[in-house]
Amino acid sequence: MIVRKHWVTCHCYAGLLVMLLLLVNALTGSLITFAHEIDAWLNPTLLRTGHVLPALPADVLIERVEHADRRYRIGLFPLDVQAGESAELRVLPRIDPATGKPYVLGFDRVFIDPATGAVLGQRQWGALKLDRVHLMTFLDMLHRKFHLPGQWGMWLTGGVAIVWLLLSLLGAWLTLPKMATWHKGFWQRWKPAWQIKRGASSVRTTFDLHRSAGLWSLPVALMLAISGVYFSLGNEVFRPVVRWFSPITPHPVQSLPKRVGPPVAPAFSTQAAVARARHYLPPEARDFLPWYASHIPQLGSYRIAFKEDGMRERVWQLRYEQVFINDQTGELQGMTGYDSGSAGDRFLIWQYPLHTGRILGLWGRVLVFAAGIVTVLLCVTGLMVWWQRRRVPQRVAQR
Repeated sequence: MIVRKHWVTCHCYAGLLVMLLLLVNALTGSLITFAHEIDAWLNPTLLRTGHVLPALPADVLIERVEHADRRYRIGLFPLDVQAGESAELRVLPRIDPATGKPYVLGFDRVFIDPATGAVLGQRQWGALKLDRVHLMTFLDMLHRKFHLPGQWGMWLTGGVAIVWLLLSLLGAWLTLPKMATWHKGFWQRWKPAWQIKRGASSVRTTFDLHRSAGLWSLPVALMLAISGVYFSLGNEVFRPVVRWFSPITPHPVQSLPKRVGPPVAPAFSTQAAVARARHYLPPEARDFLPWYASHIPQLGSYRIAFKEDGMRERVWQLRYEQVFINDQTGELQGMTGYDSGSAGDRFLIWQYPLHTGRILGLWGRVLVFAAGIVTVLLCVTGLMVWWQRRRVPQRVAQR
């Protein structure tokens, strides 16, 4: 009994410690589950074109956009833009000849009409701005790292995820009936923990709501907490643990040697790079669709990504491949993805669709949205339970 009371106290104060951060994380997580839809509603002229005209070839669009503003080059070009939607390009500043330093752009995303190449607008991802253009990216960065600099935010969100994981497991364990009574009917004694007693006092109702909501949402909470550790503490915690069970393929961005000397222009176009990269795909991925293209001068590489049809939109669709080829010869430099990877690589790839709910399509996203709201409910009811129990001794003392 004393041991159990000790763990109840640990559960209580650990919850109070991370309550505010977890509440912020849960609210923002629920909202960004439907980030694209909300963003398009807030910024229709930025994310929508108003027509369904066919897109121009990638090389034509890249040339037009970079010619329109010589201060930047395109760092990543999407190859899967849907009809009626704008194309969101990631851009990188070029070196200003007058100063020898990169241009100060004030944005790192450019939106274009894929049928004409006309620039529709720009924004800085995750900027500390609450206007319509930046709101969803602000919430995204708040969710990822609380807008803290460097790795501090990632470490903090990772720590919150670990505490949340332990709180969820400990809370579930505390609802179990005493082991000495299991022979009298385990489920009959555990069943009340899943329910809210009718006609009970407000104090009991609050406690029942906290306990039952925690139990019903436990599977999703564990999934979100574990995948949250991956996103925030991937190199520090998640990957080292996964390597106990399976090797993980080094990512080419980190493992490929850096090119010495000034940047060299690629010997062939983006469209040619897509065609060459396809030849290196595993047999299982030969029918994958082009996803995005990126030229990385410091590696002397084109990074061409392919995805299975409906990836992260349809149920159980999550496979993709990233092919790195030499930008002068077209030779394969590296590859990372689902079919070409190890069991550990595949497990890592599962984390994003699990965390966002996209593994189950639209209904999975609805489930994650609801889980965020339930987590907010748990934070509020947990605080109420603590406050109500704290006032009980005071009332007794006053009598």
